[in-house]
Amino acid sequence: MTLRDKSKETKKQISEEEVLHYLAENPDVIKNNIDLFNQIFSLKQKNGNIISFEDIRIQSLIKENIKIKKKIKEIIDSASNNKKIQEKLSKFSNEVISFRKLEDLLNYIEQFIEKEFPSIKIEFNFIKFSGFSDLNSQYFSSNSDLIDLINNTFIEKKPFFITEKTIKKYSLKKYFGHKKSIVICPLGIEYPIGIAFVEYKSEMMGLDVQFDLLNSLAETISYSLEQYIQK
Repeated sequence: MTLRDKSKETKKQISEEEVLHYLAENPDVIKNNIDLFNQIFSLKQKNGNIISFEDIRIQSLIKENIKIKKKIKEIIDSASNNKKIQEKLSKFSNEVISFRKLEDLLNYIEQFIEKEFPSIKIEFNFIKFSGFSDLNSQYFSSNSDLIDLINNTFIEKKPFFITEKTIKKYSLKKYFGHKKSIVICPLGIEYPIGIAFVEYKSEMMGLDVQFDLLNSLAETISYSLEQYIQK
């Protein structure tokens, strides 16, 4: 008498959930009874088109292997992108210390970001220290609320998205009301220097515009700017 014949004589009704639970708790049952499972699956197939349980297990392993390969590729690609970003930041850090004129420094920063990180655009707004007195007026605003924004942003010491609430609180509508995806970055290591408005040129936030990158850029820019402040 086979197991199938014996099962027909069993009076107790076992639910599908109980069977699945048992198999999950006892995976060796499948491994130790491959022939039985092959027989069960074979009985359900049409003649000439028989798929064994072993075939299904192999297909499952193949799919799992494809998923693992895809995940490994994502990790490798991410590591490669991070390496490229670090190389760009290293080059940036080495270059910014060579400028002796503030206007030249800001032009370089803007050109560097446009070339190396084309998915973002940066605009600066500074507190008018005496060392910045000869700087183009485009970097300063007549909006007194921006001083509060600069100070509050510096206290947070991290980039954050501009929301409708922020726009209303600091009267930014005439500057950024028509734009989307703006991030504020604090500039200033020892004390507030200003803020950088970072605009995303696309709706998707790419790997090269994560907040840790914005932090690194803001810190490097802050160090390069502090040398121009007449304390």
